[in-house]
Amino acid sequence: MDIETKITVRDAMTPNVITAPPNISVAEAAAIMSKKRVGSIIIKDNSGPIGLVTESDIIRKVVAKDLKASEVKVSEIMTKNLITIEPESEIREAAHLMAKNNIRRLPVVKNGVLVGIITSTDIMVVAPELTEILVENARMKENEFLQREEREESIPGVCEICGTYAEYLEEVDGKFVCEDCKRELKGE
Repeated sequence: MDIETKITVRDAMTPNVITAPPNISVAEAAAIMSKKRVGSIIIKDNSGPIGLVTESDIIRKVVAKDLKASEVKVSEIMTKNLITIEPESEIREAAHLMAKNNIRRLPVVKNGVLVGIITSTDIMVVAPELTEILVENARMKENEFLQREEREESIPGVCEICGTYAEYLEEVDGKFVCEDCKRELKGE
């Protein structure tokens, strides 16, 4: 008789979560993350978890904008409206939540109290069969990034071939052309 056991979030989560108050600076948060060797910190106040700050947040929202980390509060850059999960939830539900919301970390909360954190890496370790869900999410994210990058390289203006205005012109053979003319030039 086979008994199927369900892996819960509690089975895979890290119970000792690194937390910080919302009024510390990004520099202080980065120092804590470095010292504790973690990639994120849960931001907590008296009511419980209110945000999450990741290494990526620090790079994109502070470093890339050349802001002084000691002058920016974590509350200004943290992800708010946290998506959380209960410790008794199945690990598959955590993987689906991460994929659906394009996130890699889920605070684990029971009755409003932070009891742990689960990451996509934790899921892959205890349930490698769920890796495909997380990998597919990474592929979709990469495609979105590439499409956004392509759009950002385009510029609005008048097509140098047909003369119509287009929101996105691309340079083809030294001319800025609309999508239709680009396809025509490339023989599509």
